Amino acid sequence: MGLWAELPAVGKKKGFSAPVQRVPAAEQRMHCPGQKKASCRRKNMKYDRNRRLLCGLCALLFALVSVFPAAAFAEEPQAQTLTASEAKAMQQADDAVTALTDSEDFAAMDTTQRADAAEEQLQALVEQGLIRKGSIYRDEENGMVSFAYTCGALGGILVTDLDEENDAADVQLAEAETVQNVERGSAGKAVIYYAFDNTVNSSRYPNYAYMRSYWNSVGLDTRLNTNVTVSDLRRMGDYDLCVLSTHGAYYTYEYGLFRKQTKTEPILLLMEQSDFWQDLRYGMDLLKHNIIKVNGMYAVDAGFFRDTYRRGKLRDTIILSETCEFYGKNGHVDTSIADALLNGGAEAVVGYLNNVYSVYSRSMLWAMVNRMLEGDTVQQAMEFALDRYGENDIVWYTAQGGRRPHAAASYPVLSGDTEARLKAVQAAQTTQTVQQAA
Repeated sequence: MGLWAELPAVGKKKGFSAPVQRVPAAEQRMHCPGQKKASCRRKNMKYDRNRRLLCGLCALLFALVSVFPAAAFAEEPQAQTLTASEAKAMQQADDAVTALTDSEDFAAMDTTQRADAAEEQLQALVEQGLIRKGSIYRDEENGMVSFAYTCGALGGILVTDLDEENDAADVQLAEAETVQNVERGSAGKAVIYYAFDNTVNSSRYPNYAYMRSYWNSVGLDTRLNTNVTVSDLRRMGDYDLCVLSTHGAYYTYEYGLFRKQTKTEPILLLMEQSDFWQDLRYGMDLLKHNIIKVNGMYAVDAGFFRDTYRRGKLRDTIILSETCEFYGKNGHVDTSIADALLNGGAEAVVGYLNNVYSVYSRSMLWAMVNRMLEGDTVQQAMEFALDRYGENDIVWYTAQGGRRPHAAASYPVLSGDTEARLKAVQAAQTTQTVQQAA
C-alpha cells in the first residue's frame, strides 16, 4: 500500500463527480481485511502512540516559548523598553558594585583577589535577585568580571589598574612647527573627549589644556570636554576632528539561555556615573548591549556607534583615538569600532592595537594634528609622527631609557581614506593656490 490511498467517492450523482479525497494510508483503519484485523489494530495503536508523543513535544515547545523570551534563543539582544522598576534594581546592584570597587580594601588587593571579591559580591547580588543567575563570567586575560542584570543589560567589574602599565614618565610636549592659520575657526572645529580621569591632580590633563590653547591660537577651534557623557558621543558629527582620549578595555560576556555563546569586544570607558534617570534615558541602548556599565560607569561599544551614526551623520569627520585596544589586542585586529564609525560617515579613523603607553599616544596625537594643520593628509601626518616617536610604543619607551616595557608593542592603525585632510585647511590651501596662479 502506498503512502497515499484513494477513498471511494461518496454520494455520487449523475452529472456530479465528487472530489477525490487523499488521506495518509496509516489513517485508513476501517479497510483492513478480516484476517489482517489484529495486525492492523497493532499498527493503528503504534500510530496513535507516535501521534500522542508528537503532540506532547509540541505542547512542551509551546510552553517553553511562552515562559522564556525569544532573546534566550537569539544571538543578539532584542530591543525593549527599560522599566522604572528595572532601572531601580540596576541602581541597587550598582551601589553594591561601587561600594566594593571604591573601597580602600579593593585598591589594596592584587588582581586575583579583586576578581575573587568581585565574584563573591556578584553571587550575593544573584541571591538578592539583582543579577541574572549564570551570567557571571570571569575573564582573567582581560581583567574583567562581567555579568548581566536581571533585565538583560550588561555590567562588569574591572579588576586591573588602567594606569598601571600604560603610564610612563610624562614629558613636556615638543615645540610645534610654525602653523600659518591664525584666525580661530579658520582651520575647522575639533573636540577632545577627555575621559582618562577627573582632571584633579592629573599629570595628563595639563597637556591637553595646552594642546587646546595652542590649536585655538593657530585656527583650529578646539573644545576640551572633560565631562564626557554618552550623549556627547552622539554629537561627533558636529566637528571636523574628534579625539577620543579615553581608557579602553576588552569586554567578554556570555549570552543565550539554551545555546550559550561567548562574545568579546573592545569598549570605550567613560567617567559618566550611572544613575536612575540616565539608565532610563539610555535604556534602549543598555538592553541592546550598545552601552555597558563597568564599575558603575557607562562604556560604549561598536554597536553604539553603528546605531547612532547609521545614516552617515559623521559627515567626513576625522577621528583619532588614544584608547587602548581600540583595534584589538595580542595580534588580533578587531576593526568593529572603526568600521562602525566609517560606515557612519567618518572619513578616516586612527587608533591603537594593544595597550598603548599614554605618553606615546599623546605625543603621536600632538604631532599628527600639527602636521594636518600644515596641510598633510592623515597618512602623511601619521608617518611623520612615527618617524619622530618610533614605529611602536616600546621603541619610544626604550629610547626614553625605559627598562621594563609591557608585553606587546602598540602601534597605530589607519582605516578609511588615507588621503583625508582637514577640510578647512584644504580649502584655504586651494584658494591660496588659485590666487597665486592668478
